[in-house]
Amino acid sequence: MNFPMRNFKPYASHVRPAANGGFTLLEILLAIFMLTLVVSAVFGAFRGTFKVVNDTEAREEIYAAARVTLERISEDLASVYADVSAMEKSTGSNATLQQVVFLGEDHEINDSSADNLRFLSWAHVSFEAGRSEEGPAEINYYTEYQEETGLLALYRSDTPDYLESPDSGQGGLLLCEGLKWLDFIYYDENGNAHKEWAASERNNEAPLPTRVEISIGFENSLDPEKPLQFVTGVALPPLS
Repeated sequence: MNFPMRNFKPYASHVRPAANGGFTLLEILLAIFMLTLVVSAVFGAFRGTFKVVNDTEAREEIYAAARVTLERISEDLASVYADVSAMEKSTGSNATLQQVVFLGEDHEINDSSADNLRFLSWAHVSFEAGRSEEGPAEINYYTEYQEETGLLALYRSDTPDYLESPDSGQGGLLLCEGLKWLDFIYYDENGNAHKEWAASERNNEAPLPTRVEISIGFENSLDPEKPLQFVTGVALPPLS
């Protein structure tokens, strides 16, 4: 018996090879690892950039505070006044109540220089709105230790000559903070340096130093072992 011949085709599998059917577990893990490396690198770069920006801003704030502080002290010293008898004559019934002509005291707080300075000056600054005063005043610079930071804060008091001076270390306005030290050096007419100066103990011909050197140090967040130091000098006007 003859059967009709049919065309038979070999069975074709519809299962795709693994290489053409998506990612294997190994490939997925490798992709995740590569992505992690990229993200870590980008995050590290941004973190470094942010740190540099923050450190730069902190450094700029310190430089600005140092500039303002040294300019204020320099302007006060450049207008120093010593002739108390002449000042009393010029003020008549409003004779000066200030007892200090020029007093520089050498102080330390926690082994760091924290000097005090009191003197008479024409650089009176009035903070009352709409009121401008000119005339001699007693300027007082002093520091206070801040327990929370372990650093010094610098204060400045400004008392007109017709008012009684506040007690030492009181009545001042904050000038700057974050100080490691405040140091004054006083030079006499012969160029000799002194850590302290009291006008009442000097002769009448030279009651004031001829020059004052000011040194302030700020905490350095980038390198705490190396504070940022700023130094300037002020030549005091000769007595008239």
